[in-house]
Amino acid sequence: MSRSMFDDLETERSAQFESADARTLRLAAHPLTPEELESLVRYQEAFLTHGEQPSLGHEALSTSHQRGLEASGMKDVRVVEQGLSLLRAYCGQRWTARKIASRLPELDEEKASKARDELRRLEDMEPLARRYGQEVIDLLRQNEDRLLALHIRMQKLLSGT
Repeated sequence: MSRSMFDDLETERSAQFESADARTLRLAAHPLTPEELESLVRYQEAFLTHGEQPSLGHEALSTSHQRGLEASGMKDVRVVEQGLSLLRAYCGQRWTARKIASRLPELDEEKASKARDELRRLEDMEPLARRYGQEVIDLLRQNEDRLLALHIRMQKLLSGT
């Protein structure tokens, strides 16, 4: 007998359920335009310009955020935060895929096989496209190198490394 009535439940999510969930999330997502992407890039550049200064105190992040908002020209903070969330999701997935691809030659065959499986999963942009729209993913792909460079800098700043 199970310790809990939930122990025997199948917890793996079906593709149909995930697809419906993504469609629901897409309805709530703000559609990113090329102009808004440029505003988000200006936000990140201003944030980093201020935040990467070595002599800043404990208020550096809030000031960096404020400077980023001013540089972006965007009035709706919610739209900025949704856009940054999208950029983190996309760039995190693409950075990880690039990192795995660059390490493949160093791995033995068993690890390389697992890494190739993970790489195939990471290179599949369909889940993000379902959530944000294929047009948005295409826009991000067109700007990928620039976005990844900002993402890497932002992660270094925020993680303190």
